[in-house]
Parts: sequence; C-alpha cells; structure tokens
Amino acid sequence: MKYLDFYSKLNLMDDKDYIENFLLFNISQVVAGIKPASTVTLKKSGDNTYSKWVSYGREFVRNIDLQFVELRESEDAIIVMLYNKESLGKYIFEEEHKKFLMKLGYTSKEDISIYIQTLKERYDLYHCPHELGLFLGIPIKDVKDFMECTKKKCLICGYWKVYNDCNRAKEIFSQYDKVKEYTLSNILKGNNSRDLAFNIKNFFYSP
Repeated sequence: MKYLDFYSKLNLMDDKDYIENFLLFNISQVVAGIKPASTVTLKKSGDNTYSKWVSYGREFVRNIDLQFVELRESEDAIIVMLYNKESLGKYIFEEEHKKFLMKLGYTSKEDISIYIQTLKERYDLYHCPHELGLFLGIPIKDVKDFMECTKKKCLICGYWKVYNDCNRAKEIFSQYDKVKEYTLSNILKGNNSRDLAFNIKNFFYSP
C-alpha cells in the first residue's frame, strides 16, 4: 500500500521534486553507504523521467555527494549507474574482484574512473555485461555462478539470484529493505529530499 501511496504522491509533485524523490528512493542504499552503486532506468515516455533527469536529476545527485555515469541511451530510455566513488573503488579493488575484472579486460591500474569507462564501453558492446552485478555490490560468487549459467539451485531470489551463503544474503536483503522503508516513510511525510538524503546517510552509514 505504501508503494501505491509513494507513486501517487510523486504524481502530485513538480518535476524537480518528482525526480529528486524518485532517485532518492531508488538509490537509498547507495546513499546509506551499504551498497556501492545502483542502476536506474529513466524513460522518455509516460512520466518522462528522462527529461526530469536532464533538468534536475544530475544536479541533485552531485549535491548529495554521489556520482553517475550514463551507461546506455536508446530511443526509449537511458540507463544510469549512480555510485559512491569511494565505496565503489574500495569494493572493486578488493583483490579477488580486481583479478576477476582484469580477466574481462579491465586495467590493472587502480583508477575507478577507468573501470567505469570500461564498464560503459562493455555495456555498449554486450547490452548488459554480467560483471555489472559486481559494481552493484552482488557477491562475486553469485556473479560468477550467474555468468556461468550454473547448475546450482538458486537458493533465494531477492535483490539478486543467490546461489551461495543464503544467510548472509538474507542479512543484506534485510538491510536494503530497512533503508528503503525508512526512505519511503520519510518521503510520504513530505520531508525535503536533500535533507532526507543526508539523514539517511547519518542514520545508516558506518565507515
């Protein structure tokens, strides 16, 4: 029911408030510091979140201390990855993660900007390269099993398909849900989106 209330409330907002709250809801785990990146699809039809993104969304993301890369644009939509540069670099350059990506053609140089550019190039080539999951914080074992079309049984399917360490995945899913619930409740209360972004970070973030 809250989700219906959320979208009803969005539709009553002006373009600026609409895109700020839409983005904040979809990237709340990144804002909270428990996820390195998230992707969002912004459509050019219907509510035209794409035009709102161009007019107000990019600036909002910068103002809440996040970065973004527009991975791919089509006639219908644009796919954007929004990320915390420090958190993403720390995660991607873990030894096992870096070695995995290097086998796919990523550089040995630890420069997250170069890695993001390579991801964008591979996104153009392969539509949605499977290693994107690693950038989004999915455990590497699950990324590899998904890529290799494993015969393992999928243990649970939530924010990603889980093939390993079900208990840990459930813990992460629970964290993600708590952040989204907190964000949703505060948006419905009418809290200012920029203030809410920093409240989310202060409430959940632990270096």
